[in-house]
Amino acid sequence: MRDPGTVAPSSSAAGSGADPRSAAAGGESGAPPALPPGLFPPGTFPPGVDPATWRLDEVGRLLRRAAYLPMFSVPDPSRVNKPIPLFPWLPFALTAVEVHEELHRFDMEVELAAGCGGHHLLAHNRVGQPAARVHIRWTVIPERYAASPGCTPPTTVLFPFVSQRFAMMNGEMTFRDAAGSGFHAFGTGRTFPVVEAGKRKLRIGAVIDVLEGLGAFAGLAGTVVVNGTIEPPHGLALNLMLRFADPEGRLHAEGGLEALRPIPDPDPSATFLTFLGEPDPERGTELIVGPGGSMQGATVHERLRLVHLGFDLESGPPRSRVDAGPVVGNLAGRLYFNPFAAPPGSPVPFQTRHGVFSFHDRRGESLGTLRADVVEGRGFATELPGAPIPVFRFGGFGPVLGGDGAFAGAAGLMSLNAAISVFPRTLSNLYVFRLADPDGRFRRALGEGGR
Repeated sequence: MRDPGTVAPSSSAAGSGADPRSAAAGGESGAPPALPPGLFPPGTFPPGVDPATWRLDEVGRLLRRAAYLPMFSVPDPSRVNKPIPLFPWLPFALTAVEVHEELHRFDMEVELAAGCGGHHLLAHNRVGQPAARVHIRWTVIPERYAASPGCTPPTTVLFPFVSQRFAMMNGEMTFRDAAGSGFHAFGTGRTFPVVEAGKRKLRIGAVIDVLEGLGAFAGLAGTVVVNGTIEPPHGLALNLMLRFADPEGRLHAEGGLEALRPIPDPDPSATFLTFLGEPDPERGTELIVGPGGSMQGATVHERLRLVHLGFDLESGPPRSRVDAGPVVGNLAGRLYFNPFAAPPGSPVPFQTRHGVFSFHDRRGESLGTLRADVVEGRGFATELPGAPIPVFRFGGFGPVLGGDGAFAGAAGLMSLNAAISVFPRTLSNLYVFRLADPDGRFRRALGEGGR
């Protein structure tokens, strides 16, 4: 499966004053936007139905039937990372690193709690017991190189002062259950050089496609997004958010999870926050339609809901639990994505623009906003029983571009692990923010200036 690399939106879509027309389902004239003839195979949708809404509720439930495994990655104490320099006598000119990581359970909870002056968002992060191990060959790649699992990329040297792309080759993850559950995977990502907590680091975002599931994950389609920092060749502190399409509930935990046993925080200068995006019933999605009816994306409105995700290995194979909380905000932005442009079997690139995450308390009063866009994203077409056409697993990431209110001065990285249905038009999106937080400001009440 080829990696399309970083593809910017076309000038007609992203340029000022040159946007293609937007059309809501129903549009100003009351008719849905024209779609290219022959877009769907005959019989995909019954005659006379609107593809944007047919079986909407059923497909929405399918997208939400997902298993999440939030994990935190630190160096494996039993296996040392092996740097691969350009020349043996030039050890700092890295081209790759054979990486060995130990993955721990990770609890990222955000709650809406009462406090002085009203309700506030409170963030709690805890890293727990080891759950899995992973090996990858982390390899720097050229900017426009289309990486793929079976191909060795051109030799490229890591420059820690510029943003670069990388591939995660030969990915293997193995869980600590008797069945040896795990998967083989391949992904790509990008570095973002920063100075954080007085140290020069590389923030990294990555999207990983599960190529083959093993044990409990056999036959399940999955996506992993990575959000954190590295200090090559040995230092790393990463969140890995695993999401598997689980329409039959194979990984669902019926009861409570095994208690998490906390360890000292491997990343004490940062705070992670998670929110679940769902369709906003008051503001519909509007297609961005180009010349000849070609799809170029959509103007998106979502509600943001608190969500607590967890998993354990208590009874053998991994079990996942999802506890959704109240709506605490909304998202508005533009998605640039043509689901019908890529060859079959190839990931489809996407980006977002003008993304504003607005948060509020129970009274509807503003707590502040965060601005962030996906600068590099990929969609993987996935068959789901009951969905009329394949849905897309989305993975993406991009830097936090600022904020106001409780989030004034916010900096960090956002990652997205999502499931999108183009027809019918619905979604289930998980957002993970890693915010630089050396003084613990975002771990206190995110309201009234965060104090």
